Amino acid sequence: MEKGDIELVVSDAILNFPKTVDKPVILFLEKKRFSHMLDMMDLKKHLSKTPCFVAEMKGGNVIYFCEDIVNHLTKGFHRDNKKKFVEAVTLHELFHIWNNFKVRNSEEAMFSENLVWSEMKKIYPEHFKFLIKFVKKR
Repeated sequence: MEKGDIELVVSDAILNFPKTVDKPVILFLEKKRFSHMLDMMDLKKHLSKTPCFVAEMKGGNVIYFCEDIVNHLTKGFHRDNKKKFVEAVTLHELFHIWNNFKVRNSEEAMFSENLVWSEMKKIYPEHFKFLIKFVKKR
C-alpha cells in the first residue's frame, strides 16, 4: 500500500471509531527515523513487528506509521487484507488513546495491552480475529 492509501484507511477508521477521542495527528516516518522514535520510548518494541505506535505529545496524540514496515508485514496479502490490517492496527492505537493510560512499567504496559485486546474483541471481533492470528504467526 502506498502512503496515500494507508492515510485513507486510517482516516476512515478514526472517523468511524465508536469512542470519543480527540482526532490524533497521523505522521509517516522513514524506517530509520521511526526506529529512532521507538528507541526514545521508555518501552522498547521490535522494529520489524511494529507498523505504528501512538505517542502523547504536547499538542495531542500522534500515531506514527512506517510505510515500509506496513508493506513488509502485509507482503503477499490480498488488498482487502492489507486494508483490514491497517484498520486493525489503527483501531488498536485508538483504544490506547481512548484509555489514556500513563504506562510507567512493564506491568502497566501489559495491563494496557490486555485491555485494548479485550476491547477490540468486544467491539471489533472480526478485526480482533484477524490481528490476533497475525500476532500469533510472528
